[in-house]
Amino acid sequence: MNLYVVRHGQTEANVKHLFNGINEGDLTSIGVKQAEELLPALESINIDCIFCSPLTRALHTANILNVNNKPIYKDKRIIERDFGEYTLKPADIIQDKSVLYDLDDNTYKEFESFSSIIKRVKSFISELKEKYENENILIVTHGDIILGIQEYLNKRTVEYPKTCELIKFEL
Repeated sequence: MNLYVVRHGQTEANVKHLFNGINEGDLTSIGVKQAEELLPALESINIDCIFCSPLTRALHTANILNVNNKPIYKDKRIIERDFGEYTLKPADIIQDKSVLYDLDDNTYKEFESFSSIIKRVKSFISELKEKYENENILIVTHGDIILGIQEYLNKRTVEYPKTCELIKFEL
């Protein structure tokens, strides 16, 4: 199975450097263009189905990328990290963002923990492995979920995924 993972296109919260969190903000015009610019990279891949976060920005991105009208399945396990009361607040409130990705750190109790994200990702990917063994799956989700996927698959990088960046994992 091949997983092709994409972070949604740019949103106003991204532009303003806010914690996006669970909100229904949509793509900016640049975010739409980013998704459209990704289409040539996907044309040579025979995508069998698409899994998507149920949030508007991810679903909008998935619909743009779905040129072959494949089924799109919304899955709450790949929804954005819950930032609680910090949703849509300036991200610079936290100087050292690395603590947000430490499995043992619980400094910011208002935020969903990274270990919780790993647990959701593990459940999601385990199910994909069982049901879609030899298929090409496109996943449209959020940056922290992509970091969780990387962590779960032992492929974590130090860079935060860019909007509409395509990352491939072979399982």
